[in-house]
Amino acid sequence: MNPLKSLDDEPDTPSTVDIDRAISTARRRRRLRRGAVVTGVAVVTVAASATASLLPGSGLPQVTATNTAVPADKASPVPAPTTAVPGPAACKLTRLPVPDGEPMALVTGADPTGRWIAGRTYPTSGGYQAVIWRDGKVSKVEMPGDLEEALRDVNTSGLAVGWSYSEAGPVPYAYRDGRTTKLAAAGSANAVNDAGQIVGDDNAGHGLFWPSADAKPKRLPTPAGAKQAQARAIDEDGTVAGSLDLARPYLWLPDGTHRELPMPEIDGKPAKIAQAFDIRNGWVTGMASAAGHKDRENRSSEPVYAARWDLRTGKAELVGELQYPADAVNAHGWQVGNDAKGYAVLVTGDDVVRLPGLGRNRPDGTATIASTLSDDGRIIAGQSDDKSGTIQAVIWNCR
Repeated sequence: MNPLKSLDDEPDTPSTVDIDRAISTARRRRRLRRGAVVTGVAVVTVAASATASLLPGSGLPQVTATNTAVPADKASPVPAPTTAVPGPAACKLTRLPVPDGEPMALVTGADPTGRWIAGRTYPTSGGYQAVIWRDGKVSKVEMPGDLEEALRDVNTSGLAVGWSYSEAGPVPYAYRDGRTTKLAAAGSANAVNDAGQIVGDDNAGHGLFWPSADAKPKRLPTPAGAKQAQARAIDEDGTVAGSLDLARPYLWLPDGTHRELPMPEIDGKPAKIAQAFDIRNGWVTGMASAAGHKDRENRSSEPVYAARWDLRTGKAELVGELQYPADAVNAHGWQVGNDAKGYAVLVTGDDVVRLPGLGRNRPDGTATIASTLSDDGRIIAGQSDDKSGTIQAVIWNCR
């Protein structure tokens, strides 16, 4: 089963909790178990890398040499850190408009400015409808496919990428200027940067890189022994963040090298499993787990921790302010996610701003979900259940 099929547990009719995130915690834990099976009992925590040569104009490499080890904490060539700025103190919640009075909607991605927001609605007739907001005005996005559709990311010029499902599996698409175009190859498109470079995965478990929406994809190289690669996000300099075998956080760098990220420490020991989900300006966010350890009653447990990496220093750390992995990170390293009580929050350094919801909070973090975060921290978009328990697409304007 393709691990990127985000809604394969969804019921025949839309529920009042968005499955794209409502089951994310359980799904991430299932991915952890699946990754542990793939990589075996002993998960390798020593960084592995491969030297490679750049393809002309591609920005990413194909392997032409054997694997060579590099230090796991080697810093990557990323932009200098942005000047520290104070974060907002409070955020105001507003519903996003939806077409045709459709009862349910949610946000799936946004550009770094917050002007472009991608999402989807659940029509009363059933199924899914991809949508995109520009400066608060919504438009439908027609994507072929009979089972499911979703836009996953959009850049500052309004180029959005995503996928739809057919009986044959996921098909990647790009949307621009009112036109939907199928990307070359089968699989899923997960992220796009302002240069128009796109990353995703094929149906065979390989990471893919499209130099542009009109180009053929290139398979991301992996070190010997890796069986799967997941490409989740791409930074503005072309650095791709993802995972190997759903167990090892991994980077593909614009200089042609690729390597594993260091494992964050949990209770003084390196995590057994970790994944990278997002990247922005050299900040990488994801998860870490001490999978396989025993609790006080000698029962197996797999707690999941939010993790963050600073590619300028190689530092890996847990983010104690978040109950689950962050849903987005911005250029300052600020993050949005849910805290230990399930509230949606913005984490800016040592400060935590709680985001208001439309209805009652739930401790599992599914009532209100902040999915995107602008670089200035002033625009956050996501979803919140209203008082009837129905998902609504929302935006927070912060000051």
